[in-house]
Amino acid sequence: MNFELKIREGKLAGYKKTVTKTGRILIGRDASCDFAIDDPLLSRQHCLIEVSENQVKLIDLKSRNGTYLNGKKIEEEILKFNDEIKLGKHIVTLLPLQKQTATPVLGNLCNRCGRELKQDDVAFLKATNYTGTPYCKLCIAQTIESRKARSKVPLEGRDTRDEIRATGMPISPSLANRGLGGSFSQPKVTKKITSDEMTIPLANVSLPPGTPSNIGHYQVLEVLGEGGMGFVYKAQHSFLETIVAIKVIKEELAAQPDILKRFVQEAKLGVSLDHPNILKIHDAGESDGIFFISMEYFPGQDITNLMKTQKSIPVPISLKWAICMADALSYAHKKGVIHRDVKPSNILVNDKEEVKLADFGLAKAWQKAGANQLTASGQMLGTIQYISPEQLENSKNVDPKTDIFSLGASIYYTLAGYPPFGQEPLGKVIQNILHSAPAPLQRKDIPKSFIQVLMKAMAKKVEERFASMEELKIALQKVAGEINS
Repeated sequence: MNFELKIREGKLAGYKKTVTKTGRILIGRDASCDFAIDDPLLSRQHCLIEVSENQVKLIDLKSRNGTYLNGKKIEEEILKFNDEIKLGKHIVTLLPLQKQTATPVLGNLCNRCGRELKQDDVAFLKATNYTGTPYCKLCIAQTIESRKARSKVPLEGRDTRDEIRATGMPISPSLANRGLGGSFSQPKVTKKITSDEMTIPLANVSLPPGTPSNIGHYQVLEVLGEGGMGFVYKAQHSFLETIVAIKVIKEELAAQPDILKRFVQEAKLGVSLDHPNILKIHDAGESDGIFFISMEYFPGQDITNLMKTQKSIPVPISLKWAICMADALSYAHKKGVIHRDVKPSNILVNDKEEVKLADFGLAKAWQKAGANQLTASGQMLGTIQYISPEQLENSKNVDPKTDIFSLGASIYYTLAGYPPFGQEPLGKVIQNILHSAPAPLQRKDIPKSFIQVLMKAMAKKVEERFASMEELKIALQKVAGEINS
């Protein structure tokens, strides 16, 4: 079922989200929501829209000020086109998806050949907008061929200015003054980086409509994923030819100061962390209004996607991941950083059983002297199925032990195939996290000592958990020793 959620009234009037696949859309004031609305009357996680093949359902998440459908306060209702959903000061309308027509864009001409471009030219990859300048596909291809020809010229004989012109980038005055015909002294190249992922020509790249072809110095190769705040792309550096992952914040969210601040904070905290089991952040910046973070490209998948094809993970592998994650989080905690959103979809693995922790978007710098000021408004952040009880009740008092709880819940999921406190409805999940013990693990191959470690990590009371992530890591290593002995 394809439709559009459009804000008709409120500060964000005109903002819309296109929905073309089944799934769930979390709506709320928090930036981590799929449809984030900056409205003080909304709860951080206010309501949920469930999209199936045949219907669209609206579910209130016990929000403070309620969810209204066509003027009536609801708990759960089926939606139809043109329904009006009142969320705080905003009114959201469910609209059928309109097909765009190929109307000319005035003044939008190819910067090289002068051909008039239409909206659908970009949508169907017949044109691209590079650093604010439009080019048709033919001119792009000619530029690529020119770049390939230049790559065969010995480095010492190239005119550096022409090399940069081939990328479509302006030449800085400092470089222009260095002279012609190779008078610019190039660094000696001892070894060219090689990879089966590298030097992918733009002509061979097919991207979904609306995907930028370039972000700063990076050429976008593939869409890796989409979240509430933005997109993650696989990209290649135009000059170094290295492959990276690029996270970008959605344009409509970049205008909201609190969301942009969190995005920048992720970059700052990520750059400060250097651990083999933490996805490394390289760079961050803004290009033509696109805010981005460049990070290590890790060819693999998150545990949530992995579990779609596997009922559970073998105990030795799950234990290995647990130890690696505990080591990574222990390192982050010693650096004064709490992740606050440890969950299976933020744990990446590959076919070599290597594992990386990603997404420090909700992370906070933590100081023992001021830990109670982490979030002055006390907002609930994180993914509900793996969130700690104290984070649900009052995140102002969150400390590193919330990561201990979430890691225990995530590892439980790899062994059981389902979250320890249930998947849905979310109201029931919240009650289970606050008041119920996790469902017993039924697998006979799981050592009792491993189960005991996970149960202690997921203790309701903070003081009953491990004293630190390092202590949890040591306990997991002890279990591994028992298995291998």
